[in-house]
Amino acid sequence: MTHHQPLSAGGWAFFSVKLLDSIANATICSVDREALIFLHIPKTAGTTLNRIIEWQYNPLSIFTVDPYRIRATVARFKKFSEQRRRRFRVVRGHLLYGIHEFLPQGATYITMLRDPVARVLSTYAFILRRPLHPLHRKLKAGRLGVEDLIRMTPHRQNLQCRFISGIGIGPNCDEGVLELAKQNLARAFRVVGLCEQFQESLCVMMAAFGWKVPFYTNRKVTKSRPSIEPHVIDMIREYNRLDFDLYDFARRLFEENLRRNAEVISKGLATLNSRRERGRLEKSWYSTLSAGRFFLTKVVSAL
Repeated sequence: MTHHQPLSAGGWAFFSVKLLDSIANATICSVDREALIFLHIPKTAGTTLNRIIEWQYNPLSIFTVDPYRIRATVARFKKFSEQRRRRFRVVRGHLLYGIHEFLPQGATYITMLRDPVARVLSTYAFILRRPLHPLHRKLKAGRLGVEDLIRMTPHRQNLQCRFISGIGIGPNCDEGVLELAKQNLARAFRVVGLCEQFQESLCVMMAAFGWKVPFYTNRKVTKSRPSIEPHVIDMIREYNRLDFDLYDFARRLFEENLRRNAEVISKGLATLNSRRERGRLEKSWYSTLSAGRFFLTKVVSAL
């Protein structure tokens, strides 16, 4: 998590003006314009993509699902009036496929998938870093490893299939669920990105939705992880075999998308690489303003 020095009174004034300007200049939500659903599967570079999305749309038109806060849940979203749901341009968060049925203006999905081994290992590392996570104390106190985590959470294995098929956590995940997830990816997702090729995935989204990305930073990236024994990888593969199949299917979709848009992607990559380096002051300003936009989306989602 990035920490910032408190802003002075003058700094807050500058920040407030810039924030209001950014909202005024953002894309204005319009009735009956197709919404974007970002189906954020845990540990798939979603935090970085969320910060980018917040710069593409008016923060007041983004609904952010937060399952830990009673006023920003999928269940509450479904109870909104049709008029209110119709005005959202973006719905995003750790949500399952199917919420498009509650968007009368129509919607298209995007998501990011990740190699299942890397995703499971990232989940384990995340739990160890988060003392408030329900499993943190158990893993720490028992000095439990990745294999123990998998045995404790069979209902959360093949998580990418569970999210994209719409069955969620808990029910048995079988070949039928895998096929449903594949159908959903091919039919309802405008862009299926890959965590391992984030920049290319971002370029595809920029081309698909007309996004402008002047600058971005990777968020919540673990710098290094210890080497993993082969038998641990074998166990991850055994318990997540459906996710491996789905990932291979998604990779084929992604590669075909890259081929169809090769020239646009090449230009997009050149642009992104030329803009990655920014001065310290500019980074600080961008980060502070991003925090403000993020806060606005959370407020709107909780109202």
